[in-house]
Amino acid sequence: VVLFEMEYSTWVEDQKRGTDALRTALNARATDLELRILVEGGLKLYDDLFDMKATAAKSDVFHLMSGMWRTTAERFFLWIGGFRPSELLK
Repeated sequence: VVLFEMEYSTWVEDQKRGTDALRTALNARATDLELRILVEGGLKLYDDLFDMKATAAKSDVFHLMSGMWRTTAERFFLWIGGFRPSELLK
């Protein structure tokens, strides 16, 4: 569980860097190839996230479903919005 939380915080940082790089490339009018590489990198990040969640679910599915690994702001918005069954698919 602790390992997942550490991996998730690293994933969030990587995702932010990837989003920033993509935004910069779009503003700089990058080529289609450059954009494709950035988008594929972003897709791989999400694939990695799903793998991390699957591994974490094997050890403690309740921790993963409770969302305690999320940031305080994310937990607040989940509390405001309530449980969504679509969260099970993420």
